[in-house]
Amino acid sequence: MKHIKYIITAFTVLILAASCLDDTSSLDIHTIDDVVIDTTGVSAFSVYQFDNLIVEPNLSFEGLSEENLSFKWQINIEPNDTLYDVIGTERNLNYEMKFKSNVSGEFHQLVYTVTDEISGLDYIMAWPVKVLNNIGEGIVVAETTGNGTSDISHIMSPQVTTDYDDISVKHQIYSSINGVNIAGVTKQLQYAKVYGVDVIFGITDQSIYKINTIDYTFGGSNDDLFYASKDSYTPKAIGSVYQGNLYIDNEGLTSTYLGASTSFGLPFDSNFTVPSIIAANPNSNPAVVISFYDEVNEQFVYQPSITQFGDNTMYSTPATASGAFTPSSVTNKINLAAGVSTSGEFSHVLKDKTTGDIALYTFDAGVYVYPSPTPPSPTGMFNLSDAPEISQANQFVLLNNQKVLYYATDTKIYAVLYATGTPVYEERYTVADASEAITTLQVYQQADYPLRSSGDYLPLNNNALLMSTYDGTEGRVYILPLTNLGVGTIDSANSTVFEGFNRITAMTTQL
Repeated sequence: MKHIKYIITAFTVLILAASCLDDTSSLDIHTIDDVVIDTTGVSAFSVYQFDNLIVEPNLSFEGLSEENLSFKWQINIEPNDTLYDVIGTERNLNYEMKFKSNVSGEFHQLVYTVTDEISGLDYIMAWPVKVLNNIGEGIVVAETTGNGTSDISHIMSPQVTTDYDDISVKHQIYSSINGVNIAGVTKQLQYAKVYGVDVIFGITDQSIYKINTIDYTFGGSNDDLFYASKDSYTPKAIGSVYQGNLYIDNEGLTSTYLGASTSFGLPFDSNFTVPSIIAANPNSNPAVVISFYDEVNEQFVYQPSITQFGDNTMYSTPATASGAFTPSSVTNKINLAAGVSTSGEFSHVLKDKTTGDIALYTFDAGVYVYPSPTPPSPTGMFNLSDAPEISQANQFVLLNNQKVLYYATDTKIYAVLYATGTPVYEERYTVADASEAITTLQVYQQADYPLRSSGDYLPLNNNALLMSTYDGTEGRVYILPLTNLGVGTIDSANSTVFEGFNRITAMTTQL
């Protein structure tokens, strides 16, 4: 945590607020001792949100004893408000500033009162205080205390924040700023730009909500985010593709381009059932944008485009003469993971509902042909039922730049290497404390990956895993660097841990 310290020194200014005194004008004259607050060079304060404002006034007591003085620091809750909170009762102030950042021209007022408890006189000094935004590029963490609500915390460090050489972990920032928690347990977070404004979207079982990242204030939920209202909301997943943002619920898949719109519209008209896990292609101008396994109709499905200018119809993936397997023969499965490689190939990890066997199915990218592309063709099927402890796995992660699949049990991470016809299994990480259980696992990717035109990303972008754990009392976030392309080695010795969270349920990154 940063500390901004103000030491008020040099020139002496006395500000005295009158208190009620008996009229002694007809009696002998008595000299009233003074408290002098030195304010030279400090006419206003500024402090970054969630940093500590430290003020150390230089006081002189003019014959008074400090033991007969009391101190009080107050600040108004809102700029220009007359309601003040007491934030300190010591001679010096050390206060974590949790107010939202101020807009231009607005300030809080900090009031310092020194009271002579013998005479009853108050000596008062006031300063304007500007709260600056201090939540930038980094990791956004959703957590819950088990009471059915969520809060949001935030991490900044040199590994995940551009041009930053400090470490800042800000806990429970959403509730601190908005005064309430988020209703429901957050199961996914997604960064987006809405008309050029940076936001975070989150979903629970009953809602989709938006947070403005400039100050982490509430930005709306459910009907606020759609052109047409609904009686109820059942979010399954959110995501993004090139020039598109996705929302999936029980009614199907909805897309919009939030760069030019502020709301979601109606779902695509389709007879297929879209699951919560899909392979959404983030690469620019792909032949096929979306691929998924429909658990209800038991078939692979692809959608060439999400725009009105392309073919946005959903199609069943057909068999091909040279295909590695017949898509229509893959039945009775549930989705565990899906992904898209940097060259556009689709991957799906599926589990058999009856046997529990797990397999990886891969497809090529399809071929662009106007008006509708050649569909993705099956390229590989890898039976993973012999992988160690895979029946206990609860997290699956596909890398997009190498043929490596990670899966995690409560305490271990394994790598599946499938560059050849026969997959190879390697244990890659074990949680140091056996009381910790892994709660989330994903690849660390900066929020605008892979579409930054300069390609100037941080060294760990797409080269590290983000992992969270929970020991029943405390949640932790780990950054696990990856080494040895194609082998999936985790550099445990150079991992980083951030502590002090509740149970973590989702993470994402923001700019």
